This record gives sequence, C-alpha cells and structure tokens, in this order.
Amino acid sequence: MEKINGSDSIKGFASRWGLILTLIGASVGTGNVWRFPRMVALKGGGSFVLAWTILLFAVSIPVIIAEMVIGRSTRHGTAGAFKDFIGEKYSWMGAFMSATTVAITGYYTVVMGWCLQYVFLALKGFEKYDTVGLKNLFVKVSNGWMNVAVFVVVLGITAIIVVQKINKGIERIAKYLTPLLFITLIILMIRTLTLPGAVEGVKYYFKISPETFFSLDTWMAALSQSAWSVGPGFGLVITMGVYSKAKSDVALNEFMQGLGNNSAAVLAGFVVLPGLFALSPSVEMATEIAKSGNYGLTFISLAQLFAEIPGGSILGFLFFLSLFFAALTANIIFFSTGVVPLMDAGMSRKKATGIISIITLILGSFSAYRMDFLSNQDWVWGMALLIGTLFTCFAVWKFGAEKMRTKYINTPDNEIYIGKWWSVSLLFVTPVLIGSMFVWWIVESIGWHENWWNPFIIDSTGTFIFQVLTVIGIFLIFNKRISNSVKNNYIDTVSEGYPEIPEEHQK
Repeated sequence: MEKINGSDSIKGFASRWGLILTLIGASVGTGNVWRFPRMVALKGGGSFVLAWTILLFAVSIPVIIAEMVIGRSTRHGTAGAFKDFIGEKYSWMGAFMSATTVAITGYYTVVMGWCLQYVFLALKGFEKYDTVGLKNLFVKVSNGWMNVAVFVVVLGITAIIVVQKINKGIERIAKYLTPLLFITLIILMIRTLTLPGAVEGVKYYFKISPETFFSLDTWMAALSQSAWSVGPGFGLVITMGVYSKAKSDVALNEFMQGLGNNSAAVLAGFVVLPGLFALSPSVEMATEIAKSGNYGLTFISLAQLFAEIPGGSILGFLFFLSLFFAALTANIIFFSTGVVPLMDAGMSRKKATGIISIITLILGSFSAYRMDFLSNQDWVWGMALLIGTLFTCFAVWKFGAEKMRTKYINTPDNEIYIGKWWSVSLLFVTPVLIGSMFVWWIVESIGWHENWWNPFIIDSTGTFIFQVLTVIGIFLIFNKRISNSVKNNYIDTVSEGYPEIPEEHQK
C-alpha cells in the first residue's frame, strides 16, 4: 500500500455522489460515445443491444460489485488486493488486470486526443464539409505526427493530474461535466430524432434478427463492450474501492454505475445511428457505412449533425469538451490502476506515474501514428478484459461467495439487499458463459484466417494468444517478487466490515 504516514497518500472521495459520478464518468468516457455506436453498427444493431443489456445484469454488475468489495476490503491496488484477498500466489492475476488497463490506456489516450482536436474543430464549424470531406477530416485527425503530438499533450495532462493527487479535482470534473455530457446527449438525441430519415436509423438500432442474435460473434462483442465500458476486468473498480469510504453502499453504488453507463450508451446510439441515416445521401449508403465498423463513425456522424442544426458550433464545442473531460476522468482512473500497484511496492507516486507514462507513451505513439495498431490493441486487450473478469470470479470462489455476500455486501449500512443470485452469477453464470464462449470463439476464429496463428495479423487468434500469454507468463515468473513487494496488510485489521481509509488519507 501507499505509505501510511508519508506524503504519497491516497485520499478518499469527499462524497458518495462524487464516487458514483466518477465511476459513471469512468464508465461513460469515450467507451460509450465512441465505441458503443460503432459496435452496434458493426454487430447487428438491435441484436447486439439486447445481448449487451442482458450481459449488464448477468455479468457486469455482479462482477463490479465483487471488485469494489475486493478493493475496499484490502485497500490495495490489483496485485496487492488479490494477494490479501485470496493468497500471495495469485498476485499475478491482479497484476495482469493492471497490465491490461495500461495497454488500453495507450490507445484510449489517443482517442482522447481526437476529442480534444474536435473541440477546436467544432468552434470553426463543420458546415464547409460534405460526407466525404468529414470522412477525410477524421482520417487526417486520427493519423500522422499531428495526432502523435496531440496524444503526447493529453498524456501529459493526465500524468500531471495523477502525480499531483488532485482527487478533489477529479470529483469536481465528474460532478459537473458527467451530468453536462448526459444533458448534451439528450438535446442531441431530441434534435436527431426530428430529422427526416432518422426513423431508418432507429429501425436499424432496434432491429433484432435470430441470425445475428444467436451468433457467437454478437455475444462476444457484447461481452467485450460491456467489460470495456462498465469496467469489469479492468481493475479500475478495485482501484476506486481503495478510495471509497467504508460505509458507502457497495451494491447501490455499482448498480448506479452500471445503469448510468448503459443509459449514456443508449443515448449515444440514438444520436449517432439515426443521425447517420438522416444525413447520408441514401439508406443504402448509411447501412454500408454503419456495417463498415469505421473507428471514426461517431465523430463523422456527429460532425454532420452539428453542421445541420442551428447553433451547431456551440453545441458541438460543449459536447466534445464534455466528452473530453469524461474521458479524462476515465483516463485518470486507468492511470491510477497502473500507478497504485507500483506505489504498493514502495515507489513514490511521482516515480510510479513516470513509469506508467513511459509505457503509455510507447504503446500510444504507435496507435496514434497507425490506425492498424490501434485496431489491434482494441481487439486484443478488449478481449483480455474477459480474462480479468474470470480472475475476479475465481477470487470470489476462492474467498467464498456467500461469505463475501454476507460479510461485505449485505452490511447494516447497505440500502439494498443482494440475494443468492449474486453468488450464482459469480460462481456459475459468468464463468460458464465467458469460458464456453471463449473456447467457442477460439475454435471459430481459427477459420477466419488461413494463417490464424500469425501474431502480426491485426485480428487473428494468434495475435491475441501471443500478446496475452506473453504478459501472463511474465507475471507468473515474477509472481513471488510482486507478492513480496506489497508490505502492508489492511484486511486483517478489522474483524467485520471494511477497514477505514487511514485518517491522513481522508479529505
């Protein structure tokens, strides 16, 4: 853990709403506004949305409840949390979760850079561009050295905030700008749905076909999206658990995080997809663009919308600014998920932030310069979140699901009661669902490429297996060292409930 009496201390959230809005802000970020509409468009519209909604309640919410418990009860980052919660030989599992998040941070910071560029582009206005022009604009924004330079600026902003421990600043950003993002999305949704032709986008959004609904690819994509946006498998909820107060309601907080996340995603979908169909020259072209899975789909579609509506420049500026700050909130937490385990090992916050910044700089520079690399990283580490989710399920089984539920979840301070369905989800539903789908996916994906084993093909089975097994192998080799680096134990300092954040860590 961080030094109890040192200057490198973790401070708790000042209020419950600060924690909830920060969790929602971390979940919403660009994951819902940028990634969700693209995945809906690419993976079958309503079939994907239905699968994703089912998985929120069957998998994501139960898992993030467990992760909040693990973080709050141990007061450690991921590696130390797994060590204290289920034993030192499992520290590598927590380390893998942090590594996955750091890898995602590399290209997530690039997407933040796109948001920042569009903040200023919105002020200039998009009226002079047609559909082709907006597509070319996104290509220019998302590639080359200018994109790398903006990425470095955004990385620097994130690192400065993390190293200065401006937790109150994170809360302030989340308290005001997360609601602002929701308000802006609602305004845009209302305006989009009044455009001629928008109904075709709504039909596409909610169209459910048996072929796509029962497709393995749809469910794997829905699982990955739910993990990517809600947060199971990241370790970020474990990290936020370190900062949360002992008497804050775990179950209610995590339900609100999950529902807030999915609400933002649905709103974003109502803006992007109907807007795409309304503003495209034809339904056929809109469908073609939607199914292409273009990483710039959200930016292109929204820019078209802002060009068409009165006051579009101001609304576009506010929207992209809110999106940038929501993404910044998420990125600070992503960074912290890598920083806190290093601080558990005795590093200063400054040194730990420096190390994570260098790793992010290396990975992110490639993603900023080449879209192919970003696509590869999104493919590999988005899927790797499911492995982190399985590790959380294992921790619940190892500790004892019912023991965990009665000791840490259904406490006198909780406002809602969690029944045995939670244990069933973590012990059976989630691991069986993810495990069986993973095996099925690997078998099926081998047939997608003749050279499926080649780790240099962007979306091959080989690239996923190679990168993930390499990271797992490294942490298995160094597990003893990782475990021994965590000196303090907090979970055993109380007989029931959660250990308090040490007084000097509280605001």
